[in-house]
Formats: sequence, structure tokens, C-alpha cells
Amino acid sequence: MKILHVNTKDTGGAANACMRIHKTLIEKGIDSKVLLLHKTKDIPETYQFDYWNNIKNRIDGLYRSLKSRYYKKKLSKFSTFRQKYPVEAFTNPQTIYDITKHPLYKEADIIQLNWVSGFLDEPSFFRKNKKPVVWRMADLYICGGGNHYEKEFPFGTYHNMIKKNYKIRKNSLTGKKINIVAISNWTKSKAEKSELLKGNPITVIQNGIDSDIFKQFDKKEARELLGLPLDKRIILFGAEALLVKRKGMDLLLEAINRPDFSNYLFCAFGNSPEWLQKNIFSLGLIHDENKLSLIYSAADIFVMPSIEETFGQVIIESLSCGTPVVSFPTGGALDVIRTGFNGIITDHFSSDDLANAIQEAINTHFDNNKIREDILSRFNIKIQTDKYIELYKSILNKESVI
Repeated sequence: MKILHVNTKDTGGAANACMRIHKTLIEKGIDSKVLLLHKTKDIPETYQFDYWNNIKNRIDGLYRSLKSRYYKKKLSKFSTFRQKYPVEAFTNPQTIYDITKHPLYKEADIIQLNWVSGFLDEPSFFRKNKKPVVWRMADLYICGGGNHYEKEFPFGTYHNMIKKNYKIRKNSLTGKKINIVAISNWTKSKAEKSELLKGNPITVIQNGIDSDIFKQFDKKEARELLGLPLDKRIILFGAEALLVKRKGMDLLLEAINRPDFSNYLFCAFGNSPEWLQKNIFSLGLIHDENKLSLIYSAADIFVMPSIEETFGQVIIESLSCGTPVVSFPTGGALDVIRTGFNGIITDHFSSDDLANAIQEAINTHFDNNKIREDILSRFNIKIQTDKYIELYKSILNKESVI
């Protein structure tokens, strides 16, 4: 069984999730490879897509580039908007890259698409592809016309762009069987409502956690190593891009301004702006996962204030370190958090609800050891990867019958 994962790059949350699956598949004896447009890390069995290696591809690439010039002009308008408002991504389904010509594609039994923005040319891929396809929903791009999330994108301003992209995608996907993997039941519900995905099987496989990296440290020891106070309640939050609207920073900042929170220490990790650091202790960008594990262990509560999240990897990272989580009712939080046992889920998306949930969590006695045991019994990366292997076998068995 040969699995080819396709991902645009090897950095970022979606890429990390792809690589965790890939590495664990290899550990389990599966022939797994990853095809990347942008490769920056030395990870076994990951390969750079070298499109410009022959004259034919160069001519083909030039033709495709000219053909999509209209869409590039449209996207330049979107780039201008992004300078004013930090929307994460918008994807044109047409690119100059045809992965079906690549040797790794030709030798694979199953193609698993992950985060493929700016890499996969959907029209040519689905026209030429004869192999079983698994598409793992890293976000909601697969459901629509280019936007990766619903709530933060200015649909009215870019309605025409979305409409044209949607038509291209519908022409590409109609009649094509795609085995969709939703990374939460919330994500599955979004996929089920998409006309583009109508009739395709959807399997829920949540993200997994590497328990050897995200482990529980003694709280006192963790704080001493990080230089954090021993006598304060520490509320932690963090994300790669804290300013992205859907991350809910505006609601969190409103919530923590309550006078009764004045004795708590709020800490943030991630790319936080200067104005945020004035009110909150910034731990900066953390690239070392072992250090991140120490940070989770040092906190009393972790807060994920996202208003839209397909899963929320930080939730299981925190819980794997024994630290309970407060979250809005979105994404993987609904699958992972058991209110009163390992955290609190709010009833509504409001700063008042979030503040009340934080206070409730502070007043609740959580068993940190049981929190870790529970999360590893449900979301260990080895367990989740076994679910992918079962899916692959099921797909290949059905193909062999046909």
C-alpha cells in the first residue's frame, strides 16, 4: 500500500498535522511519501515538486500562467485587502502545476490531499486522475469557492470571484468520488451542507497528539524553568497568528478586562503585536514543541477563544499536558472537551460567556493526571493513524471489487 500525501508546504499547523500522520504511517510499516511545493525541512520521504525540470513542463507552465492571468488580477485585489485585514487565505483552484505527471503520483495507490492551496490544479487533476482520492479537510476550502473559513471572509466584496471559482470547482468535482476526512464532527456538518461534496463519503478522523512530546511536567518546576510566578493563577492562550479575526482575540481581550481578573496572570504565545504585550505577558513565538509542552504544564487554564476552528490542535496539546481548556463551541472542542472533566465549553460566542467560563474553570477542581490519560486514550496519534490505515484498506478493497 503506497500513500502519497500532497501538501503545499512543510510549515504551519496543517502541514504539521500532515507530517504527524505521514511519520506515524512509516512507523507502522506503510509506504508513505509527501509531495510538497515548498520544502524547507529535512523530513524523511518528503519531496519537492520540481516542475521546471524539462522544456515541455516549462511551455505548459507558461500557457497555464497566461490562461490564469485574469484570476491573478482578481487575486491582486484580495492581496490589497489583506494588507488592511488579516484574512488567512483565499485559493484559486487553477494553478500551473500538474501533479499527475510526477513519478510519485504514478507509483501511489492512494492520493491524500491535505492543504493544497496554490499547488493543486483542480481542473487537470480531477480530469486526469484515475486513483482513489482522500481529501483531509484542514479547513473549509473544499466546501466552497476559494475562501478557507466562513465568518471572516468578505463575501459581498468578492462575490464574483467566489462565484467563478465555485463554477470551476463544480465542473472539476462533479461525478468524481472523493473520500473526505473531516477532522471534527463540526467540520463534517459543514461538508454535508456543501453542494460541491454531495454524495461523497465523509469519515471523521480527528487530529492526533504525540504523547512523547506533549507531556505533563510538574507545575512548580515548569514555572521555575520559565521564570513565571509561583503564587498566581496563570491563564494561557496562543496561536500562530493571534490577529486573525476568527481567532477571537477581540472577545478574549474584552473578557479578561474584568476587575476580578486583575490578580490573574494572562500569558500568550504566538506572533503577538506590541499592543497586546502591554496587557499580557508575551512568551513570543515558540518553535520548540518541548518548550511549548513546558508552557502548557505551567498554566492553570488554557483558553482557545476561536469563533471558527476546524479542529484546534492547541486543545489536545494542552490536555495532553494535563491542563484544562476553555473554548467556544466550535470545531474539535465539541468532540474533545467534556465540561467539568477537562474544561469548559461556553453556551454562546460572547465575551461575557467566555469570562464566566474562565472563572468557572478556575473554581473547578480538575484532575490533571486523568485529563492526560483520557486524551491519550482517545486522540493519541497512533490511534488516529490506525483509523487512516483502516480507511485506506477499505478504499482499496472496494476498488479491487470494482
